[in-house]
Amino acid sequence: MSRFHVRDGLVTIALFFVSTLTLFTPLSLLTVWFLPLPFLLYAAKHGWLSALLPAGIGALSLWAVSGHPLNVGWVMAVAVTGITMGELYRRSQTTGTDVVLGGLTAVWVGSLLLLVIASFSFNMMDRLDALLAQEWEQNKEMLRAYGMEDSLPELPPVAAVIPGMIFLLAVPIPLLNLVVGRRWLRRRGFPGKYLPPFGEWRLPRPFFYFYFVSLLLLILFGLGENANLMLLGNAAAVLFTLFIVQGLAFITWLLERSGKSKGWLVLVVFLTLLIPVAGMVVHLIGIVDCGTRIRNRIRGEK
Repeated sequence: MSRFHVRDGLVTIALFFVSTLTLFTPLSLLTVWFLPLPFLLYAAKHGWLSALLPAGIGALSLWAVSGHPLNVGWVMAVAVTGITMGELYRRSQTTGTDVVLGGLTAVWVGSLLLLVIASFSFNMMDRLDALLAQEWEQNKEMLRAYGMEDSLPELPPVAAVIPGMIFLLAVPIPLLNLVVGRRWLRRRGFPGKYLPPFGEWRLPRPFFYFYFVSLLLLILFGLGENANLMLLGNAAAVLFTLFIVQGLAFITWLLERSGKSKGWLVLVVFLTLLIPVAGMVVHLIGIVDCGTRIRNRIRGEK
């Protein structure tokens, strides 16, 4: 390891800790979205293997300072997001879409794993359910006092909504880090990587495998009232939506390849939203596009 690796590693750790400290200030509204950025820049410059060392040092240092082992997982989830994006940016054959989707996959799966660990270790889901149920009952009591007994429905379990919420919150993270990181990397000789047209979008293949593993586990064990299985079920629901988007991207690609009007895409979207069977077909098209090399076969490539 050269002195440049050591120097850049120390800078990476310092930037990450400064960003972490700002989470306790009003600046957190801005800095919370850029926590993976130092690791992205380091991995793009030196590779993912070298980036594991500053990530590990940062995780162990925060554990030593805070005394909480779960912080190790939190730091590694942030670091792996940045490292994944940096490594993908580093590769010559990848596009901006690959970088963004790789980062989105990392931050979302990492967050879900942290939730599962916290749920098993500290019964976090049960505690959140109890806390929210208490608040919900207080709100019901207030409404009953005003003669509005049936205004609030029953509160769904936290595990049923958290994965979708995490996904929505995670979407801006890779997008913002790509925009900022790209400016810094271009000044140092790296190529600019941008998001291609919608028809060229491709979900990473790990989405394909994760989706089918999730469905298999749900078929074997059912949804029931288990918080972790509900978490998995919600994750599968989010992936179902993503595969619909992937299917629409593939249809857009086919229309552009055949020279057809994009008015056909409007019709497909309209049918997808209104007719469940059409939505299922588009979803299956997205699965095939993500999990196979169907575009290469259509092009006549091996």
